[in-house]
Amino acid sequence: MATPLDKLKELATGWPSYTAFGSFLLYVVGYLTLRFHLTALGVGTDLAVLDDRYLFTGARFVVYLMSLVPIVVMLALILIAVIYVPLRVVPERARAWLCRPWALQAHPVRLTLAGIVLSVLMIQVVMRQCFFYSHLLLRQSLPADPAWLAPLMSNDGLMSLFFSGLIAGTVIPAAILFSVSGSHDERQSFKLLRGLLAFLILVQALLLPVNYGYLIVDKSLARVTSLGAERVSETQQAWLVWEGKDDVTYFQRNTEGNIRSLITVPRTDAKQTEITGYDSIVPVLVAEREGPTK
Repeated sequence: MATPLDKLKELATGWPSYTAFGSFLLYVVGYLTLRFHLTALGVGTDLAVLDDRYLFTGARFVVYLMSLVPIVVMLALILIAVIYVPLRVVPERARAWLCRPWALQAHPVRLTLAGIVLSVLMIQVVMRQCFFYSHLLLRQSLPADPAWLAPLMSNDGLMSLFFSGLIAGTVIPAAILFSVSGSHDERQSFKLLRGLLAFLILVQALLLPVNYGYLIVDKSLARVTSLGAERVSETQQAWLVWEGKDDVTYFQRNTEGNIRSLITVPRTDAKQTEITGYDSIVPVLVAEREGPTK
């Protein structure tokens, strides 16, 4: 029997492998986040294969997920209370009749099908909607479709609840897959259903950093006084969008006529950057009807 000391030695021996695998995952998540964040802004720049910002962004994504765990638990407890309390007050015969259609734990196939339906609904109805929010900086306003997503962009509290729902919608199918993985059903059709559910869960897991990049990460831009070596005029506003290996990309907005443009200058011309503040992207997009952003 292995002692705790033996387990500790085994963990220490495999620690470099765990660290390398964890770093690789953070790099992949960070790359997906930054890639789709730039797509959301409309910046067509190439990302380097190796960049420390991928690791940092991936770590930020993990920290953000961990910070939402209490919200997910709270929502789960509320849902359980809403379902459990009414069931406890109804007569036992009525309770058995109500629970009979939902007794899926005795039917792994039905439980797997329920997980597949939930995953498909989450992907098609919710998680894919962020793709409409591309090229935001060059749009005159936030996309009208889907209408329910625009209010979330300007409300961090609602956005946190929304992303908590994305996490819950990913964890539940994963829990279903885990619960049916020990089933003794060896039918080929059931194996195909489990494989499909596993694939859909993987798609959901990949869409989490994509949604994070589109909707959450770096929603504020640094306001600057110059575009490389050229000073910004009084009728213009400029923000720093992205610093690449060879180029620096700025977002420029002419307050007279609301003319927008993305400007890329060589990094050698951007020797000094003066930042005067940070502005949220959303007010910049929707304020043109009310006047220039202050």
